[in-house]
Amino acid sequence: MTLQQIRYVMEISRCGSISKAAQELYLTQPYLSSTLKDLENELHISIFSRSRKGITLTRDGQEFLRYAKTLLEQEERILELYTRHVRPLPFHLAVSMQRYPFVVKAFCKFFEKRAPKQFEVRLRECSMDRVIRDVFEQKSEVGIIFLSTTTETFIRKYLAARNLEFNRVLSMSPSVFFRKDHPMASYAEIDLEDMKAYPFASFESEATISVDFSEEAILPGSTTLDQRFLVIDRGTMINILTHTDAFSIGTGILSKGFAGPELVSRPIKNHYNEICLGWIQVANSTISDEASAFIKEMKTVLSQELSLQNA
Repeated sequence: MTLQQIRYVMEISRCGSISKAAQELYLTQPYLSSTLKDLENELHISIFSRSRKGITLTRDGQEFLRYAKTLLEQEERILELYTRHVRPLPFHLAVSMQRYPFVVKAFCKFFEKRAPKQFEVRLRECSMDRVIRDVFEQKSEVGIIFLSTTTETFIRKYLAARNLEFNRVLSMSPSVFFRKDHPMASYAEIDLEDMKAYPFASFESEATISVDFSEEAILPGSTTLDQRFLVIDRGTMINILTHTDAFSIGTGILSKGFAGPELVSRPIKNHYNEICLGWIQVANSTISDEASAFIKEMKTVLSQELSLQNA
């Protein structure tokens, strides 16, 4: 398989026709068809389904292109760095993270201290499976995730299979969070049994095995949930919690200015130190000075936020 073959497949997919793609690529149709057939034989899949109306990607073809596009993106970055004589930016950082406001706060403080004139920063706030995929595909240098007592075994095996390693920062106890005028807000500690009468809001995962990639440290019994909100971004989550009696479960760290002033958190009864927060990287690799400084700032912010929460 070559990068050129991947480009051919992408052009055929875009055109919806081998003959049209051949014209765009200034190739003969027999040559392009033969090159495609060689690739399909090498991969032992059919990339396209052919009919009188044209061609469409098969399910295997769609999956192939998802991975193949990453290779072309990496090629583009290499060309920019080494063949186009573009002066590299003095500050570059790519981080993927689960939906934690304190991580965004940490980055803002970190960036404020360094304040470069030229920079390229990629911050990707997404689901746990997406964070892992970003680091595996090297779209991000580091990823911020947590392990819980229910998911740790699976996630560690999942990371090891992708040559990724988890670096522990600290353990903390899970909390319930909801609007400050919630009927349960007067309680200093929450029994999850008392929350069954209220809607449960959680982040939806892209992965097929959603429980293993749960964004919540612990889950109330799913069989007893009659009302549930599933969202994919933190802004929507904040709005749902602010304007309904819904609740969610997480670290409980609601950084001022980054998580909506209308929300409060409460510890969960009989659940202690079940969250292990940390960051992932490619195993046995050395991260950049920028990434190291960012992680150091995150630890500082996290320590400060926990002190305020426990005060």
